Amino acid sequence: MAAGTNPWQFQVNDLSLFVSWDKSSWLRFFSELELADVLTAGQSQALSTHQTHFESERFYFDGLVNDKLTVRVGKFLTPIGQWNVLHAAPLVWTTYRPVATDNLFSTHVSGLMLHGALPFADRQLEYAVYGDVTETVDPHLSDNPFKDAFGAHLRYQWNDQLQFGISFTNFLLINTQSDRYSLVGIDGLWQYKKYEIRSEIVYRSHGNLPNDKSLWQGYLQGVAPLNRHWFLVGRYEAFQQTVDNTGHVGVMGLAYRPSPPIVWKLEYRIGANNDRLAPDGLAASFAVLF
Repeated sequence: MAAGTNPWQFQVNDLSLFVSWDKSSWLRFFSELELADVLTAGQSQALSTHQTHFESERFYFDGLVNDKLTVRVGKFLTPIGQWNVLHAAPLVWTTYRPVATDNLFSTHVSGLMLHGALPFADRQLEYAVYGDVTETVDPHLSDNPFKDAFGAHLRYQWNDQLQFGISFTNFLLINTQSDRYSLVGIDGLWQYKKYEIRSEIVYRSHGNLPNDKSLWQGYLQGVAPLNRHWFLVGRYEAFQQTVDNTGHVGVMGLAYRPSPPIVWKLEYRIGANNDRLAPDGLAASFAVLF
């Protein structure tokens, strides 16, 4: 549930049902079925369910070839950066999602992925290679939905506290006449006890539409514990935009986690040239995973 933006709004964003099935040790099925925009209300809108709709957030089969290779078929989260593959509300620190984690690419892929982990320098190098081949899995498409996309992601665990990742994807966007886009991203995560620093930067090349241009976007976020259950969260974002000047945003918030699957969040976002993608506002939310 969330309240925020200007003037104000209230939402029960989604109710998700996770379904999994495991056939011996080589075939697995997973789906996340979501009832989205369950309840909405605002300053000029009474409590309503008119926007409620059903989505298949994820829907795929995994075939385990060996301990280094798994073949995934279906609809899955695009492996770009960190936030997009772990974006469920109970698992992230803020109600507001960083612009760089979904503005320049599709958050979902429908097709085929090869993924696994390989030994590298006494650690594990995680990899994913994927292709988007269909638009029929879910009628409620992501923003900026892919068409004929392919890409890869690598993640390396440098030590117990530090990991790095790099992403690449090349794609067309549905309902545009642009040339193909290429996107490159880097991400990093440092964790020590309950402290955390996380960052992602993405660059997307320009297409052939009028006024189309290459764009950089990124964020840097820190988390510090105040005590056992309370955490202070701060984030800075910068994002080039297709129309407006570069946007800048600061987010400051508190998170309360009485237990790992439960989180209450309160935060304030303020910035410049940010009205379109990340407007100023106060947000509060509650999320639970069970």
